[in-house]
Amino acid sequence: MAIWFFHGKEEYKMEKEVLKLRGELLDDTFKSMNYRIYYNPAFSELLDILQSAPLMFGNILSVIHCENYFIKIKNKKIDFSDEQINSLEDAFKNISDGNNVIFLCEIPRDDDKKPDSRTKLYKVFAKYAKAVEFPQYRNFDKDFIPYVISMAKEKGLKSDIKTAEHLTERLGVNLRLISSELEKIATAIYPETVLKTKDIDTYCRLTENVFALADLITSNNNDEIMKQMSAIFEKSHPLEVSALLQSNLRKFIYIKSNQNTLSLKMIADNLKMHEYPVKLIADKIKNISLKELKDFKHRLTEGEYKIKTGQTINPEYILESVIFGKER
Repeated sequence: MAIWFFHGKEEYKMEKEVLKLRGELLDDTFKSMNYRIYYNPAFSELLDILQSAPLMFGNILSVIHCENYFIKIKNKKIDFSDEQINSLEDAFKNISDGNNVIFLCEIPRDDDKKPDSRTKLYKVFAKYAKAVEFPQYRNFDKDFIPYVISMAKEKGLKSDIKTAEHLTERLGVNLRLISSELEKIATAIYPETVLKTKDIDTYCRLTENVFALADLITSNNNDEIMKQMSAIFEKSHPLEVSALLQSNLRKFIYIKSNQNTLSLKMIADNLKMHEYPVKLIADKIKNISLKELKDFKHRLTEGEYKIKTGQTINPEYILESVIFGKER
């Protein structure tokens, strides 16, 4: 198989699969020369990539981010004519054996969009590429905790189910954040290899800071927000902060949306939380409208996308702008 089409919200697992294929397909000696990354190339460039032939240096592996081919990002989408799609299909059909292409369509974690399987372009991809969806884990998925345990094992840590559950209660379902925190813990407790809940409580401090930041945001205390953000940015990358803010916002929006129709107990059960924290959150957000929460979440998702795609040299400023609702 020379063409792959990876799509979904779990970019951590997508990246791991790309790295695995890179190791399998490319000669180590020429890896830097034959590994190429593109972002939503125009039709002519895309056709050139597909029609490239490997030279004397071995296989080529091209990774093409193609989000704009399938979904609108800031109301922008690349549309191909029927003639162009036919040309792409011909290029897919006749791609050289040594020319390997991975198409990546990363969907923002909190976006409901997905590639439309009814389109002609999607059907061409599905016909000639190995299509794999990488959905975002939910904390109640049966294979989520076992996967976290396997991630700990990759970091040289042994974890039982109870400890892994304690970790995910603090960090949520963002695998990249979990990976980062596991690596931090592994370094901190070395040469110990057994993961314990006390290690998580000691070294996973980011969550508490971001929870405090989320609380401050609901209070609109700008001076305190700036102090809290400065303290967090000294130790954590803005994407880590953003991931945890997204987790908080999901809960805020769900509670706000359902507090007039569902009991607190039902909301807590649906969120896999205790009833008392749900009551506290409901009280904190009572003066914030549902629209304000959704607008904030939308700004945060846009900010994440800019950071991940390298559209900024100052991720901290992007996140500050999102939180204070300024234009970026």
